[in-house]
Amino acid sequence: MAKSMAPPHTDTLAACTSRRQALSLLLGAWPFLSVARAARAVGAPMRLAISETLVANVNLNDARAAMLIWMQRISEDIHFPIEHNPDVFEPSERVLQKIRNGKVDTVALNIFEYRAVASFLDSNEIIASEDTARSQYVLLAKRDAGIEKLSDLRGGRLIVLDSPQTCLASAWLSTLLFDDHLDQAEQFFGALTAEPKPARVLLPVFFGQAEACLTTLGTFNTMGELNPQVSRQLVALATSPVLVVTFHVFVKGFQGPFREGIKKAISGVRDSTTGRQLMTLFQFDQLIVRDADCLKSALSILERSEHANGKPGAVVGKR
Repeated sequence: MAKSMAPPHTDTLAACTSRRQALSLLLGAWPFLSVARAARAVGAPMRLAISETLVANVNLNDARAAMLIWMQRISEDIHFPIEHNPDVFEPSERVLQKIRNGKVDTVALNIFEYRAVASFLDSNEIIASEDTARSQYVLLAKRDAGIEKLSDLRGGRLIVLDSPQTCLASAWLSTLLFDDHLDQAEQFFGALTAEPKPARVLLPVFFGQAEACLTTLGTFNTMGELNPQVSRQLVALATSPVLVVTFHVFVKGFQGPFREGIKKAISGVRDSTTGRQLMTLFQFDQLIVRDADCLKSALSILERSEHANGKPGAVVGKR
């Protein structure tokens, strides 16, 4: 069966190639992006902050270049300048401080950061991916390996996908262990590791080198399309609810036509060549506007995880 499978790095190489091609197209488009309309705008610029917790598995310089072009495109679309940090992506604490001090109008961040400053943010409109599989977690084991429930993994090796979308994976896992009256992850598993590449998360379980893995349903589905043997041989021990963990939100009090323009530009990301190229580079799907209810599952898991670990209070960090 191993011989019939595609090489373990096939999906990684494909993603890398598509991202590089997208970046080349984006950089090639740079000379044609006029800044005149934004420069002529009257009044203070709209202030945007993007947390570095949303960036992973891409070259940071490439990510900055691509995002700068996208922000320039938004600025042209809404006929209004956008103020941002020169490095584009900012450390978590700096983003939180800007929000608390009223130094930002709109921000892209993760669920940990959101909860730390939720009182400053307008949760009536959350702009997030419509692809629910990308933010739904699944705990997988190999079929016929004698693993039928969570307790069967005691002492085994667990591999967790390390990505912005799995920032809540450890918290979700802790709630599973707590509900089954099991030890915390560090004591329960014999080895607990994180990997940024999907192949290095799923294939060790397929080949019997690890007992289980925790990834997103979207990643599992994609790997199954590339290597159907994987989807047939790996089974889910647990599946999380849909979790919105990374998103774009406005601060309270920021209203007016520019807010509507930003919403339209971000929600219509795939309507332009530049936006579609950005989606390819960062591997995200169409963005839509939701309300605060979309965050309930993620916030509930955070609260239950802290109860399980005996650590109340917000946790802020990259992952």
